[in-house]
Amino acid sequence: MASTQSPAEDAAPPVPVADLEPAWRTLEYFALARVLIASALALIVAAFGAPLGGTVERGAQALAVALIYFVLAAALAIVTLYARRHFRLQVATQLAVDLLVVTALVAVSGGIRGGMMILYLLPLAGGALLLPATAAFFVCSLAVIALLLDALVRGLAADARESTIFQAGLYGAALFAITALLSLLATRLAAQERLAVSRGRDLENQLEINRLVIGQMEQGVLVLDAEARVRANNRASRKLLAMHPDAQLTGRQLSEFPALRPLAQAFIEWMDSERARGSWSDTMLSGPIGAAPAPAELRLRARFARPTSETSDEFVIFLEDVRAFEERAQQLKLAAMGRLTASIAHEIRNPLAAISHAGQMLGEEADPPLQRRLAVIVRENTQRLNRLVEDVLRVARREPPLGDEIDLADFLAPWRDEFERDRSLTPGRVDIAAASGMRVKFEQSHLRQILFNLVDNALRHASDKKGAVQVLAERAVDDGGRVQLWVFDDGPGVTLDGRGALFEPFYTTHAHGTGLGLFIAREFCLANRCDLAYATRREIDGASREGFVVRFALAGDNTVGAAGFLDTMPAS
Repeated sequence: MASTQSPAEDAAPPVPVADLEPAWRTLEYFALARVLIASALALIVAAFGAPLGGTVERGAQALAVALIYFVLAAALAIVTLYARRHFRLQVATQLAVDLLVVTALVAVSGGIRGGMMILYLLPLAGGALLLPATAAFFVCSLAVIALLLDALVRGLAADARESTIFQAGLYGAALFAITALLSLLATRLAAQERLAVSRGRDLENQLEINRLVIGQMEQGVLVLDAEARVRANNRASRKLLAMHPDAQLTGRQLSEFPALRPLAQAFIEWMDSERARGSWSDTMLSGPIGAAPAPAELRLRARFARPTSETSDEFVIFLEDVRAFEERAQQLKLAAMGRLTASIAHEIRNPLAAISHAGQMLGEEADPPLQRRLAVIVRENTQRLNRLVEDVLRVARREPPLGDEIDLADFLAPWRDEFERDRSLTPGRVDIAAASGMRVKFEQSHLRQILFNLVDNALRHASDKKGAVQVLAERAVDDGGRVQLWVFDDGPGVTLDGRGALFEPFYTTHAHGTGLGLFIAREFCLANRCDLAYATRREIDGASREGFVVRFALAGDNTVGAAGFLDTMPAS
């Protein structure tokens, strides 16, 4: 509500409305207190008459003054509540009414002996609360002067039996002492209120900053109580838990959500173990939590913590996507590979071309079988080294994908013809199964190279039978209808020990492999916001097959995967 300055305040700088708000609130309470005192005074005078056995005439005069005081107090309270303007003028008016009315009551009730002088405490308290110390003492001096004048007039009367000047002086000194005490208390209360308001503003600003920082964090944050009930959470935590970004979690227990029960169970177990130990520390769990893995490859790492305050009954869970760490590690590997490529690619390819040319000339003129065999060995190994350099250069360039719209059924058939022609394969050894209408967004050259690498890898381990390698495109039933592209072979499959390093660069189990095919395929998938993994597919008859799967991104979705299991690591 706006505050307007009075003409006397025009020369002073304007006071902010926020700074006047406590003063207006105090003035309102003061006005309401005046109404209560005036009404009580009117009822007492009406019931008992004038103090100290005064005459009926004095009783009527006191009642009239009390009623006038009540009317004026009510009017001033209404003005204060509904017309917040001219603050100093309203304060001066109210204090002037108090002084005049109390002086009149003292006069009609017999002076100091009437007991009405105690009502002077009302304007003195108002002056101490609403005015500076100098102005408060000025109000007190007016009250003391009124007491002294009344005592002087009564002392000069013809029927006066004793002088009351000395009593009035004592009462005046007491009023000054009370005013000083009230001013001191009011000053301290005002300082404490200003400090509380300032601290409140700082706390509110700090809370807003904390909410802003937590809301912008990529790390998920959940604040829970001892019963695993969510008290606060940020948007990143809801996204990491595969929930709607605007879902309501606050006030609900984690166990109410079936997908979050493994997290709730892990939190309860951690809390019980920390209580049994008698101390609280940040803990990073290890091992997958939850009976069934998620349909996608998003993995979460959970860290439990408790504030250091002994009185705190809240706990914090930090959620992180492990893939983010893996991608950063991959970026470091790519950076190192790029530096390596820039320094040695030229040095490798020049002598490699010379060796290849010499091997071709040797093969043309070689007559004995042994020489021809040696020439073939030279040619094969130079071709292998050339492929190695080309693969390294392809990954190091990291060209951004174009995001072509591809119908997998229309794409896979011509790709197989090209692949069989380039590899001189027997027709039918690679089987294609793709229904029409499955469209994905992917760079065509990248998808072609991914299939070359995956099928090449499958052929190294597959038999020579027809359909030994199968490429299957389908829509996942339990993953939101996401399009998946599987590559199977009838070989022995990947061992459990080898799966951890399956996509590592330069890791190979084949004598003629470079160790970059699967690594390059996964990098191209990540560049197109898709995912490549070695997984298990459940067949209709209950059997299962293991193979490589490319999970394409959903339309309009920039993230891949959903929350399913927690990949936990020991705390460092």
